[in-house]
Amino acid sequence: MIWMRSTLLFLFVMSGVVFGDRPVHAAGCDGVVGKWAWFVGGEVTINADGTFTQQSGNSGTWECTDASKGAVALKWKQGGYLNRLALAEGGAKLVSTDPSQSFVKATRMNQEQALADILTRQDTGSPSSSRRPTGQPGGTVPIKPSTPVTQPKAPISYDSPQGLVSSDPKVEARFKQGYDLYMKKSYAAAFPILMETAQAGHPRAQAVLGIIYSQGRGQPVDNKQAAVWYGKAAAQGHRAAQFSLGNLYFEGDGVPKDQVKAVQLYRQSADQGFPHAEFHLGLAYEFGWGGLPRDRRMAIKWLDRASRHKHGQAGWILTWLEDPKTPHFKDVEQLGNYIGGIIDRRAAAAFGSGGGDGGGGNPCSIYSGPAAGACREGNKSAVDRYLDHQETQEDKRKYGVQ
Repeated sequence: MIWMRSTLLFLFVMSGVVFGDRPVHAAGCDGVVGKWAWFVGGEVTINADGTFTQQSGNSGTWECTDASKGAVALKWKQGGYLNRLALAEGGAKLVSTDPSQSFVKATRMNQEQALADILTRQDTGSPSSSRRPTGQPGGTVPIKPSTPVTQPKAPISYDSPQGLVSSDPKVEARFKQGYDLYMKKSYAAAFPILMETAQAGHPRAQAVLGIIYSQGRGQPVDNKQAAVWYGKAAAQGHRAAQFSLGNLYFEGDGVPKDQVKAVQLYRQSADQGFPHAEFHLGLAYEFGWGGLPRDRRMAIKWLDRASRHKHGQAGWILTWLEDPKTPHFKDVEQLGNYIGGIIDRRAAAAFGSGGGDGGGGNPCSIYSGPAAGACREGNKSAVDRYLDHQETQEDKRKYGVQ
């Protein structure tokens, strides 16, 4: 899977595990981030930092108003206008929640790789959007199995959501000293202290050493050493370390490639409620990773748990998998193309042809080869069969071999 090897910065990992949870501006509605075809024409780009820009030159800021509904408020710099919008149609549209502005709407642009994009965006561990209401029970993942635990930029908190502390007060105090230096990016000063406390058995220090070696923070990148320290922390039940070690096994970085072992580690982490591991486990069931049977029912179960634990992208993907019309696909790329095709067709219907934009208004432009030919003839069933590699002899006769 090509996307596995690209720098899929949708990873996230420290969601309250080593470094704790933190508030982030506009967190909870990250599904709105991207380019939108605006109702008056032109393009509006909503950025993850809480700002947005329009091609006309106007701009403004936005904030999340209801994470469970993907509802946001956009305040325009020029004119002082305020638009209240919410995601609709599986994230394909923004619609007004203000009855007096029912005409305000937008359609997501350039989404033929929508799923792949979602899987490549970095989630820095903040509370993120979920289509599920908060406070509901549930259980817990990401798409770049090769990206280990990452560091959020936040005020330092020593609290461990898992209660992982040393029984020796001196070791715990020493860890906090090293951790404080690490969070201030004083890696050279932090390293010997973290090594000392990791060797004394502190699981969080061991997990941080895994980050240091896998990310090259003050030390040369060394995935073998990363695997050693993630392994020590994982053996003590550190759920983020279990997940990050699984990532290394999934890609074969620093350890022999072993997707069966990777999925086992994802499950250990997911069983402890780590949202990114739950998300990965859901995808593992959908696509049969690591020897798991392809089981959409189980995929939906784990994605639902991840969504309830506020994994921002799980609910969006879950919406599509729960739709009985969504076929079963070989891999993420095929599913992404399918979702992107639907979104493009909706955009074309809502806003007409895209003119000279390189075919953006043509819903068949997202396909190539025989699938494109079938699309041009309006044979959606044949398109779906090509995408699922289940084309018939009649398909091959009419449109060619994929």
